[in-house]
Amino acid sequence: LILKENGRLRIVAARCGALQGDERAAGTLEILAGQQRRPLLTTHTEFGVRYVINLEAMFFSPRMGPERQRLCKLVQPGEQVAVLFAGCCPETLQIAAHTEAERVVAVEMNTDAVSCARRSLQLLEKRNPTRASRVEVLEGDMLEVAKTLQQGSFDRVLAPRPKGKTDEEDNALVQQFLGALIPLLKKGGHCHWYDFVADWEFPSCERSRARIQAAASRLSREVTIIRCAAANNKPVAERQYRTVIDFSVS
Repeated sequence: LILKENGRLRIVAARCGALQGDERAAGTLEILAGQQRRPLLTTHTEFGVRYVINLEAMFFSPRMGPERQRLCKLVQPGEQVAVLFAGCCPETLQIAAHTEAERVVAVEMNTDAVSCARRSLQLLEKRNPTRASRVEVLEGDMLEVAKTLQQGSFDRVLAPRPKGKTDEEDNALVQQFLGALIPLLKKGGHCHWYDFVADWEFPSCERSRARIQAAASRLSREVTIIRCAAANNKPVAERQYRTVIDFSVS
């Protein structure tokens, strides 16, 4: 019935599980109608930019579209931007397409996501080679790739980081990630740090703020928290939200 009512659709599928592993693979999809094929690739257009997405191999949320638009409005001409945990590079592509950033470096360890990002970049290149040429996609573990990037060279770092399986693991990951990304920022640079908080922690998000302050202190850097808000209005789990904390470092 769904296929009959929408001639543009070719396959109807239902998700059978949650995100899987360090690479945040989306999990298996059961094809309910249409051609039985793998991989399940599709394209999604957001604010005029097309993404290639492997539906079973990576995380992607169209609900983050307004947040990506907000970030684009913050990027200033000539900025050097790093997007860590970049996935299929929706933030990277939006910044390249809609801002005057000089350079956008994306880092992602999921091979399938990197492949999709590079295909999406080819689509952008056909439309605007100059904007596409500003993007560099690096495949690898963020903690290792960060060591190869010049410290103090980025005006802005985006970090939509994954969540650990347990609170203990998550706390350890947070300190490792912040310890690797803060040195990448210039003095006065900005970070958009994505965290996971319970609904009762809003609006102060004191636990998240404390973790950022602790990581900066260990590096002898000072941070100023600029903003803390929900990244979108949908919970990621029962009574749990993804938040974005904007902070600057000096």
